[in-house]
Amino acid sequence: MKSATAESRRKKLVQLVHVGKSKMGMNDDSYRAFIAGVTGKDSCAGMTVRQLEAVLRAMRKHGFPLDPRRVRPDEQGGATPAQLEYIKGMWAKCARNKSDAALRAFVNRIVKVKALRFLTPETARTVILALREMTVKAGYDPDTSEALDAAKTG
Repeated sequence: MKSATAESRRKKLVQLVHVGKSKMGMNDDSYRAFIAGVTGKDSCAGMTVRQLEAVLRAMRKHGFPLDPRRVRPDEQGGATPAQLEYIKGMWAKCARNKSDAALRAFVNRIVKVKALRFLTPETARTVILALREMTVKAGYDPDTSEALDAAKTG
């Protein structure tokens, strides 16, 4: 028997796969062919959590956009959600390594804070100023919405 948390995780993954299907503009036939190519199954119904995760990884490689600026509840702390979204958006635009781990390492190097949730409004401002410098060096104008709009599209 599956635990309640494992089943809820599975349901969440199925939801994400279906969101990916719609965001990628797949019709039913192409969707079924895509997931069959990844897992050998043409429906999420019989997939394991691992298989669903494999489908999501494949979707992300093929253009299923993640919103890098979304602030997760575990990241909320002293800094405002707007500051955290700005940091994540600018990081997605100008960083070479766009991973969360690289962002945490950058923040730690700049303000000696181990995680985004520990940022205060003041330390968040320091990180934002450093990111603005990086954005200028990357060839973008941080004073326009171009930098953040481009982060949404990739």
